[in-house]
Amino acid sequence: MTLPLRLVALTLVVLTTAAFTAAPPPRPLGSAELQQLIEQLGDRDYRTRERAERKLLQEGTMALPLLRKALGHKDPEVRRRALRLVPGLEHAALVAPKRITLIVENQPLDHILGEVAKQTGYQIQYQSSNGAMIGAGAAPGVAVARAVAGGLAKGKAVAKPAGPKEATFSYTFINEPFWEVINRICNDANLYLQQGYGDEIVRLYRGLNPQSYSGRDGAFRYAATNMQLYRNINLNTTNVAASRSETLTLNLNFFAEPRLPFLNMAGEIRIEAAYDSEKNSMIPQNNLNPDQEGFPGGRFGRVYYGGGYKQMSIQAGLQLVRVSEKASTIKYLRGVAPVTILVEQRPVNISDDILKAKGKKALIGDLDFHIEDVQKQANNQYSIKFNVTNKGNPNDYTWQNTLYQRLELLDEKGQKFQNWGSNWHGGGNNSVGMTLTYNGNTGGNKPAEPKVFRYQHWVTRQHDIQFELRDVPLP
Repeated sequence: MTLPLRLVALTLVVLTTAAFTAAPPPRPLGSAELQQLIEQLGDRDYRTRERAERKLLQEGTMALPLLRKALGHKDPEVRRRALRLVPGLEHAALVAPKRITLIVENQPLDHILGEVAKQTGYQIQYQSSNGAMIGAGAAPGVAVARAVAGGLAKGKAVAKPAGPKEATFSYTFINEPFWEVINRICNDANLYLQQGYGDEIVRLYRGLNPQSYSGRDGAFRYAATNMQLYRNINLNTTNVAASRSETLTLNLNFFAEPRLPFLNMAGEIRIEAAYDSEKNSMIPQNNLNPDQEGFPGGRFGRVYYGGGYKQMSIQAGLQLVRVSEKASTIKYLRGVAPVTILVEQRPVNISDDILKAKGKKALIGDLDFHIEDVQKQANNQYSIKFNVTNKGNPNDYTWQNTLYQRLELLDEKGQKFQNWGSNWHGGGNNSVGMTLTYNGNTGGNKPAEPKVFRYQHWVTRQHDIQFELRDVPLP
């Protein structure tokens, strides 16, 4: 008995679809195959060259070492296409997330987060069930149990006060991005992420995770924090109906992995798509006109630029339009948040012997330092009075904000003195006078004597964070 032709065709379609669905993901190419693709970048056939470039781009950072070598290839077309590929792949490698492989069964949080810290090199604190912060360092105003023998930062057990028995958890993480792991742990342990203390510690506090509407893009995490609907009517007019106005603002938080802190927002958030549950566009009309950038409700909406100093989280807001009262949610929102990130810190000594540095001058990049005075004060404190002139961009209003984060005083063993306060005196956009006070009691048997006064030269880069949100409730 033969099957009808239509049934045979349907069967073939089902089998083909099933086979396609069950197919394993493509394996990464080996070095010989990658090298073959690189050689094809100079093929006589244009289509072969284009196909090879697309495949190398798909291979991502795996192709980078060979592509860097191809920058010196004898074929100029290979060199040209390699030069086009390398910068983008290097940037992708730079902002790629730290990845974690971890299998644990019925383990407490200090062990689990200790392993995460060990694999990433990040310092992590979490609030235990009795309210104490476990991990390296202390959060302001919170009782702290400090890590012993390196503690959590090295993946070891930490000392903690007696209290209710800590819950245990089981996980299987295989090459998972850092923020995916942290988000899973926060959801399971009723913790939420809170940054903003001016350091690089990842802090997790007790409480229901308020950031349900969130996502990740590489080494960065984003979360919708709140939405504000503001309505106004001008009564000082004869046409009251025409004077009604409404502003809808969605506020977002962006978080960076500790190795890539933010300095500021590098520009306005770009809304690429936004529509509500009634399928109405929520993009302001001015957003569609590249010549109009007013605030609020301009092309991109409202943003908070940040102060230019190193920070692990940054806030931003964007304007939307609510067309229909029937709409209950932002059904879909996609956008881009341009940020400035810190990718490298290079220490440069202003003085190798600070106690003898009165009158010394040092030019570091665009900054000209002039040390006016160095004094030892009571309680083993030291004050350094100096002036800094910016010989570079006169329109840069943020460089002064970062000085207290970038200046360090160290003893001869390399131990850092604690910054005990600062005093600003005079100056303008291009120059500033400061007095920094440092505490010499670094925890040793005897007070330390300062030796090196240094400045951290920052290497920055611009990056676009892609974000997507779905089904966000409207007010």
